[in-house]
Amino acid sequence: MMKKELNILNILRGASALFVLFYHFFYFFFAHQDVWSVYLQVAPLNLPQPFYLETLHDFPLDIGHLGVSYFFLISGFLIHHTLRQYDSLKLFLKHKVVRLWPTYLVCFVLGLLFVALFNDLLSRPFPYTWGHILACLFWVRDVLNYPFIDGAVWTLEIQLKFYLFAILVWSIWEKDFLEKACLIAVFLSVAVYGLYYFAQGEEYSWFYLVILARKTLKFFMIILLGSCMYAYFKKEISTSKMLFLCSLLLACFLSPLFSYPHYSKTVSYLLGAVSFFFFIHVYAQRITLEGKIEKSINWVSKISYPLYIGHVLPGYMIVYYMIDQGYNAYLGIGLAFLYIFPMAALVHRHVEVKFRA
Repeated sequence: MMKKELNILNILRGASALFVLFYHFFYFFFAHQDVWSVYLQVAPLNLPQPFYLETLHDFPLDIGHLGVSYFFLISGFLIHHTLRQYDSLKLFLKHKVVRLWPTYLVCFVLGLLFVALFNDLLSRPFPYTWGHILACLFWVRDVLNYPFIDGAVWTLEIQLKFYLFAILVWSIWEKDFLEKACLIAVFLSVAVYGLYYFAQGEEYSWFYLVILARKTLKFFMIILLGSCMYAYFKKEISTSKMLFLCSLLLACFLSPLFSYPHYSKTVSYLLGAVSFFFFIHVYAQRITLEGKIEKSINWVSKISYPLYIGHVLPGYMIVYYMIDQGYNAYLGIGLAFLYIFPMAALVHRHVEVKFRA
């Protein structure tokens, strides 16, 4: 791919990682204690709300989900190019697993060590079973209906399903991959919605799988938007076809086919798609990595994967322990950052880079 094209992707990836970190530590930690406390299996804290929390809650943009939208769009943007790099689909899948899983393994184990250490300091038992840990470790937590341990990994679970979906479509319709992938995703969404509509209210043991399929297919729409933008950027599809496919995907994303997310989350994904298109198709050729800010974001981009998957468990455990010991929450956040960034840099250098080829 073109160097300038990679530059804009790197900047968006780095900015996205910072967005997610800001969201998780400065908003989600305070606003959704009932959610993250379940990750750590601890009691929610009686925390005073920060002065800015209500403003962020009422703001019509969710910066964390904006960052997630960029991650999904970048994944979709690169999938077509990546599929073409490998002579067989087996090699493609092996590449993805080897590229992503060892880094996740190290980050997840480090997070569990933090949980074990601080639970020992708090005289509490280790909160997870082996089955729960293994389900999370191999990205089948959602399929087996386990609760979250690490709240950041849900995007990897969706991306893994998308890779399997892409492999299947590519193996049958390599020539018309994009068009077929979009249409099949829409057809599956309609079928799953029909199953959801007729089965809701009944006590079926498999109904959670229908809910999972709706959530997964909803984000397939965002990933495939990135694929459409790649094909248009490479002049592989016309403007009219790009507009048709993007309109179809966005219409499905906003339709009753999927459960409606919070207003600010919907706005964030739409803004993510529009701004991603602008950055790729209008602004990419002007981007360089010569300024200090650009170089800093590019560095964050390099470590963004271990930064993203390795910050929740240890970070929240550090903050929780510091508050439990009577210290200020922001001191805990500062200490969490002092761990998270060096950890991500070391894991990137000694694990991720070695498995990237």
